Amino acid sequence: MSTERSITTSSTEDAPVSESVTRAITSPAFLAAFAVLLVAAISLNAATQYMKLYFKKEPVPLAKPLETVSPNLGPWVQVSVDQTLNPEMLDVLGTKQYIFRQYVDSSLVPPEVLASLKDKTEQERGEVVGAIMHQHPEAVMRIAVTYYTGMVDTVAHIPDRCYVADGFVPDTYAEPTWTARDKNDQPVDVQVRYINFVDTTPERKAVPQNVAYFFHCNGGYVPDPIGVRIRLQSLIERHGYYAKVELMNATRDSAEGAKVMERFLQSALPEIERCLPDWKKLKAGGGAPATQPAAQPVALGAPGR
Repeated sequence: MSTERSITTSSTEDAPVSESVTRAITSPAFLAAFAVLLVAAISLNAATQYMKLYFKKEPVPLAKPLETVSPNLGPWVQVSVDQTLNPEMLDVLGTKQYIFRQYVDSSLVPPEVLASLKDKTEQERGEVVGAIMHQHPEAVMRIAVTYYTGMVDTVAHIPDRCYVADGFVPDTYAEPTWTARDKNDQPVDVQVRYINFVDTTPERKAVPQNVAYFFHCNGGYVPDPIGVRIRLQSLIERHGYYAKVELMNATRDSAEGAKVMERFLQSALPEIERCLPDWKKLKAGGGAPATQPAAQPVALGAPGR
């Protein structure tokens, strides 16, 4: 008997709710609002298609894997060994397309010293390169190139944040324009963000860090993350990619360090550009080229940024 009374009471209480819902969804105000939202959704979709607006970016493959960058860049010789990053580091990096390398200026280092590196372990190589850096800090250059595509997110892992987190304080901060040559041997001006960091960690013996970085984004060079976001967030652009190029050396005079980096870039930029997408060809063809075979990720004497 109590069960029947409970069922009856529940049915009686549910009835007003059902009636209220029915009245709400059949009311003129609700129907009018639904109609407006439906028309707006259809109109937005139609306008997006008609105006060719792209809220999501299609990925653009590299022309060549980054690890095909030559180990010999003018007088600069690669002295690091290619290694694979572990999954945790790859997850932090946010891409599987990258190179981290160390180069040494062969015009400042005896050939026998460079030759001796071939048979050494990673630790022994580090000791030799450290000795070279101590004697000729201008002779050692670290380069990191990372490639991202199909996204419009905030640019991650810039020295402005990473180095400060590691105990370095920016001493000088500038955005000079360096002159180099592109893959077609044509002159090109590249504006970079150049920072001299002072080491505040005593056990590292106050080794300075001169860092320069810039981006190649959708066919052009920009010196900062804001420029990358502006290009990637363009609604009329269908594709999206950016490559970050970062250089570092430990020359104590920051002005001299900038000159060394510019000279290195003059040798490295053509090789880097040969790996990057041909933006003009992509836009002329109206679509992305065929994806290159997936290359194994490598960490080449990673600078840790």
